Amino acid sequence: MHCPRKGADGITRREALKIGLGTICNAAVAASGASATEAAKQERLAISFWIWALWDTGTNGFFNDLNLRMAEAVERGFNCLRIEGGAGITHDAKGRPRGELEFSAVLPGHGHFTRQMEHMTGGRVDLMQRLIKLCTVAKRYNVKVILSSWYYLHTFWFTDKSVTAELLGLPPEKRFMYFARGLDRILEELKQRELADTITTAEIFNEVNGMDFAGGHGAKKKSVEVLRKFRSLHEEALDFLKTRHPNIRFSLDTSTPWVNTDFVPRNAQVWTFHSYYLWSVYKVFERNLLGANADLNDPTLYAPIRRFLRRDRDLVPFQAILDSRGERPPIKHDWFRRIWLYRNLDPNAMPELERLLQENLEKHIDEYKQKATEAVEQAVKVRDEHFPGIPLILGEGASYCADHRLRWEERSDAYWEVVEHAARTCREHGLWGAVARTNSGPEDPVWHEYPERLRRVNAVFLGKKP
Repeated sequence: MHCPRKGADGITRREALKIGLGTICNAAVAASGASATEAAKQERLAISFWIWALWDTGTNGFFNDLNLRMAEAVERGFNCLRIEGGAGITHDAKGRPRGELEFSAVLPGHGHFTRQMEHMTGGRVDLMQRLIKLCTVAKRYNVKVILSSWYYLHTFWFTDKSVTAELLGLPPEKRFMYFARGLDRILEELKQRELADTITTAEIFNEVNGMDFAGGHGAKKKSVEVLRKFRSLHEEALDFLKTRHPNIRFSLDTSTPWVNTDFVPRNAQVWTFHSYYLWSVYKVFERNLLGANADLNDPTLYAPIRRFLRRDRDLVPFQAILDSRGERPPIKHDWFRRIWLYRNLDPNAMPELERLLQENLEKHIDEYKQKATEAVEQAVKVRDEHFPGIPLILGEGASYCADHRLRWEERSDAYWEVVEHAARTCREHGLWGAVARTNSGPEDPVWHEYPERLRRVNAVFLGKKP
C-alpha cells in the first residue's frame, strides 16, 4: 500500500493527518488483538436479516409496530439485526440530510412474488429518521445492529432518479470513500443521540467482491494491479472510519469464503462471509433459465418445467417484466429472469413443485451439510492465514429468493436439519455471529408461521442446545 500525493477522493496526506488518518500510508495490518479479544468475550450474535427494513412500506411490516417486531425478534432467539443502513443516501455529498425521499418498487406488479420483495411497494421514507427509531427500540431490547450497504448490488433498484444518477455516476475509484463518509455521517447522527453503541459492526459494502469493478462475483477477471488498487482504496476508507469511530468494528463482507486475497482489505476488524449451501436445491426448477443468454421468449427453453407455470393465456411475457423497469437502470440479468419465473408460477402446481424440491433435498442432504461445513472451514483457514485473530460472522446463508407462497422449506424437517447443522458448525468453529438463514425477518413466512424453527436454530448456535 503506497501513499499517493493526492488520493482518488482528493485527500492529501496533510488533509488526512488533520482528520486522523495517519495510518493511511502505513502498511495495512490485521485488526488489533484487543479488538478480536473483546469480540471473543462478548455474547455470540444470533442475527436476523432485516435487509430493507428501513424501506418497508407494506402492511403489517417492520414499522407498523416496531416495538412488537423487536420483542418478537428476542422471542425467536435473536440478539442482532443486519440491515441496509442507507449510507450514501441519507446525506448528500456535502453532508446535508436528504430527508424524505421517494422510493419505487423494483419491477412494479411483478417483483412482489419473490421473498423479501412483497413489502418493497414504494413510497416516501426518511431513512435516517427510521434508523434512529430502529436503534432506539433495539437499544431498549438490548439488540445490536450491523449496518451495511447493498447499493451497487441491489438498493439502486429502489432509489429515486436523482439519487440513482448521482451514486451510479460516481467513478468506481471514489465509491469506497464516498460511502465511508456517508456511513460516518450516519454514525455521527446516532452518536449525538447516544445510540452509536447499538452498532456492533459496520460494513462499507455488502459482498464487496461482487462489485463490477472487482469482477462481479468472478464473472469478469481483473488484473492483480486493478484488484490491489481497489484494495488500497478500501483500506483507506476503513482507516478513515476506524479513526473516526474507535468503538465500532468495521467489517469486510464477501459473498463467499473463497476469496481472492489480492482484493480484500488487510485492515478489517471483522470478516463477514456468506454461504448459500442450500441454494442449489432449486436447480431442479430454475435449471438454466437464469443465465444472461436464456431467451425466455422461447417456450422450448422452459418446456421441462412448463407444467409448473401458468397457462398460456395467463403467462406474463418476459418482455413485460423488462418493460416494467421503465427508464430506470436495469437490474442484473438473473434477477429479471428469477422474477419472471416466480411471477409465472402456477399456484395449482405448487404442491407438486414442493414435493420435487423436498425430494431433491432429501436425496442430497449429506452433500448440503458438507457444503455448509466446508464454507465455515474455508473461512477459518483463510482468516488464520491472512487476517489472524479477527472475528468471523456468517452474514447470509442457507437459501434465498424463491417464491414467498411456497412453504416446503418451513415445513421440511430435513431442511432445518441442514440449517441446524450449519449453526452447530459455526458455533464449534468459534464464529462470533451467524444468521439462521437469510430469510429470517418479520416479512418472511417463517417469522409468523414457524417461529419455533428460528428459535431452535438460534439456541443451537448460542450453545443453549446441543
